[in-house]
Amino acid sequence: MSTDVNALDSRYAAEVSPDVTMEKISSVYADALFGVIDNDLQKVKEILGEYAEFISDVLDVYPQYESILGSRLISADEKVALIERNFKDVMNSVLFDFFRVVAKHERLDCIRAIYCEALKKYDKLAQRVPVVITTATPVGRDVIEKIKQGLASKFPGELVVTCKVDPNQIGGLVVRVGDTIYDGSIAAQLENMRRNIVKNYAPKTELN
Repeated sequence: MSTDVNALDSRYAAEVSPDVTMEKISSVYADALFGVIDNDLQKVKEILGEYAEFISDVLDVYPQYESILGSRLISADEKVALIERNFKDVMNSVLFDFFRVVAKHERLDCIRAIYCEALKKYDKLAQRVPVVITTATPVGRDVIEKIKQGLASKFPGELVVTCKVDPNQIGGLVVRVGDTIYDGSIAAQLENMRRNIVKNYAPKTELN
């Protein structure tokens, strides 16, 4: 499996350049990770689970470690050696080899962004549709179920709902499905009303 990952080095060099955005860089690495395991849904799920644990148990707990991994003052060889010393015997071999390659190409600063891009690709592969419901105050399960029912006919697949509370939101709710936002908050309604008033009743300037 290690050979398969290292064989992707030429692809990284060809597709990743300093001029592209972090999202693009992360998407390339996420694609490569999925390619190593042939987009096997179960394997992807297992690896992403361990990837998530690495972020929560290592990077979140030891921010200085994350700073070292992302630092340009530390060589790629030193970072590879650090990963080998700490994770060779405890990490999934595919993920371990992947991190070594990312370190070799000095892109460990993208390690969280790569995970986010990988999650997006997993959702697409598994036909999971991420839904984020934001309200000013907590809502009951019945409201959430009604929203899911309303979205089910428009978005085939498994709706994965996350609820957020934003006290600054003026009532109503905002529903984000993937990259699409359905804003039903009072603030949005007031803004729409204002725009209609300006459009319909603002004095027209006559041209001579």
